[in-house]
Amino acid sequence: MKPYFVMAALSRASWCAALLFFASFAQARSQDKIPSEVINQAALHGTALVLVGLSVPWEMESNLDGDALRAQRTAIASIQNDLLTQLEGRNYKIVRRYQEIPGIALEVGADALAELARLPIVTNVLLDRLPSGVKPGPILGSPQTEPPSTRAVDPVAEKVPSQLFKRAASNGTVLVLAGLRTPWQREELLSESLRALQRAAIQDAQSYILAELAGTTFRVTRLYRSIPGIALRVGVDALKVLESSPAITNVVQDRAAQSSR
Repeated sequence: MKPYFVMAALSRASWCAALLFFASFAQARSQDKIPSEVINQAALHGTALVLVGLSVPWEMESNLDGDALRAQRTAIASIQNDLLTQLEGRNYKIVRRYQEIPGIALEVGADALAELARLPIVTNVLLDRLPSGVKPGPILGSPQTEPPSTRAVDPVAEKVPSQLFKRAASNGTVLVLAGLRTPWQREELLSESLRALQRAAIQDAQSYILAELAGTTFRVTRLYRSIPGIALRVGVDALKVLESSPAITNVVQDRAAQSSR
């Protein structure tokens, strides 16, 4: 794996994700700060995974020198801390703190959502992913796809289930679908320009994980352009990379044959 290639891919994916995230606010200015789909998700499951935009001056890091970059990251960390202070005593959990973009990923209950709607430091709230304990479909992030199994999922289960390691060890390889860590919204909710940005972020996340997998036993079986995922045939060594990769959210077994999409 070439470090420069990996960092370049990750950097471009971050900028695409940031532009998608904050451009969505421009489309939603005339709407409520908390979209109905976020409220419905919290009402149905008790919590919702959300991306929270924060009101702080921001520029792409590629346009900043070292001092300005550090100052911007400090400002982002400070406003994140301010938000968390305001959420004390409410039902929430930190999923991810970003240092490059003015946002934070949270799992929130109804009381925390109400506080997010009230706070002037919050610019917008977007639905991120399925709540903990809900089984994702075999194409990760696609709400229209049937799950490969009806078994309950442990919300603290490992990123790569142990049975996949066993099958790969027994058969040499295993077919998997890997979810990619990039902000995502259903394409019908996006404008043409935002859809293009989202697809670029997905493509860069795919490039990043393929760079990480270099030198391991793997083969790409499908690259998705509208869903943050990638289908692979992998060996045990590649599964270990997927398990440790910051770009991967979870891994499920794929079916041997799929109809074309």
